[in-house]
Amino acid sequence: MVRRKHLVLTLILALLVTLAFSGIQAQEETVLRILSNADIRTSDPHIAYETETWPTSALFNMGLVRWSDDNSEVIPALAESYSVSDDGLVYTFVLREGLKFSNGRDLTTADVKWSFERLLNPATASPTAYMFAAISGTTDFQSGAATEVSGIRIVDERTIEFALDFPVWSLIQRFALPPGFIIPQEAVEAAGTEFGRQPSGAGPYILERWEPGVIITGTRNPNYYLEGKPGFDRFEMQLMVEPSVGILRIEAGEADIALDFVPNADYPRISTDPAIAAQLLPTAGFPNIDYVVLNTTIEPYSIPEVRQGMALAVDRTRLVQILNGRAEPAVGPIPPSVLGNNADLVPLTFDPDAAKALLTSAGFADGFTGTLLTNTDPTNLSVAQALINDWSSIGINLQITSIDNAQFLDILVNQPDTLEVVLTNWYLDYPDPSNIWEPLLACGGSYNWGQFCDEALEAQFADANAIPPGDARWAAFSAFEEAIVGAMPNIFLEHQLNFYFTSERLSIQSDPGVLLRWDAAGLK
Repeated sequence: MVRRKHLVLTLILALLVTLAFSGIQAQEETVLRILSNADIRTSDPHIAYETETWPTSALFNMGLVRWSDDNSEVIPALAESYSVSDDGLVYTFVLREGLKFSNGRDLTTADVKWSFERLLNPATASPTAYMFAAISGTTDFQSGAATEVSGIRIVDERTIEFALDFPVWSLIQRFALPPGFIIPQEAVEAAGTEFGRQPSGAGPYILERWEPGVIITGTRNPNYYLEGKPGFDRFEMQLMVEPSVGILRIEAGEADIALDFVPNADYPRISTDPAIAAQLLPTAGFPNIDYVVLNTTIEPYSIPEVRQGMALAVDRTRLVQILNGRAEPAVGPIPPSVLGNNADLVPLTFDPDAAKALLTSAGFADGFTGTLLTNTDPTNLSVAQALINDWSSIGINLQITSIDNAQFLDILVNQPDTLEVVLTNWYLDYPDPSNIWEPLLACGGSYNWGQFCDEALEAQFADANAIPPGDARWAAFSAFEEAIVGAMPNIFLEHQLNFYFTSERLSIQSDPGVLLRWDAAGLK
């Protein structure tokens, strides 16, 4: 009798183990597999400012607001609601109840205030601090005359106000960007200068491992504000994967998506193949401009006629061909899809003779030599080679130097005086023409690598930017774009139409604020 009881218990235990094991198999861990050509330099939302670092930051962080699922409006995120005063000078946010960072600590309005003051602190050296410079008290805070930003006022643990010195009509869109992410002070202070690769925030994932140049991995954040999100248990991001190789890996089922846009060499094959064309994901928002930066502090690039001559020597029709038709020639810097674009500007024609005449009038009849810097992106290299060929026809002989994107950006940020000519691109953070001038061409702009500065244009911009959204604002910016083209601070090339390529199994949305909406990603 006793022996039979033991036998029955043994059989029951065996059955329970079998059922448990079957349950584990049925709930196999889901992994989102990401690729990146770049070695991600940072995920710090106050330092990141590239098309690979913003979506990386969004894996770990979230802000007060975000874009809606249909990308039509900005909606509450960590905030449960927000309001804007009629005069556009006061923004009020009410946080959701029970918010926590991924480390389990409660998230309050004190964290919101601290995050924005870190963004605005000159010691942070944030390239995106300008986006919130209109907050009252920012000038005194940045000069050291005040120890806090007076315009950021904590009402209670869940309510916070931002008061402005003047209206910024695109400000709510700026709150939806990584500079508006909320981060925990203790995590920043514990990581020090390594916070960019030791992220901690309120986003969908928690960092598991960051091995520079190799891999970044993370696990689902159990404290994420959206219940049941994200749709994957983990993510793995393989670094330093060449984009065309990434396409092949995605096709083979070895990866789900790359942070890099589909290369030109692969686009025709993918877009014309019915079996995989549906796996192309158009980028939402982020209209762009490909352009050449010229160091306007040194000759010959400080001479307007030289810049204008170089602009006329570029065959933009050929550039569009190199891009397999996924672009249109740029007349000015403001993309055609952005209100304020001047549709009446006369296109820059390919005219080497006129270009040569301008060089001669500037005292460079025999041309000159120099160096063109770009990154190792295959598309950029193809465009760079075309530019070199065009300019050689008028006696300008430049050598291409291409380096990894992290090193490329480090030189741009920290050694701008060493630059001569740079091929790069810009993706607007929000669809307003002010986002061309403020970072790229304003005196002291955070991405003004050529150090261009024109006080008359600064004044014209200030007048245009003070006008609320509407026909008057767009007309003012249209006239302003014409004035920019007249000065030719940069050489404007083309506007691209870009796509991501996804695996057959992946469902994901593109986002106007962070490029990829990770918490919406899941298996089809």
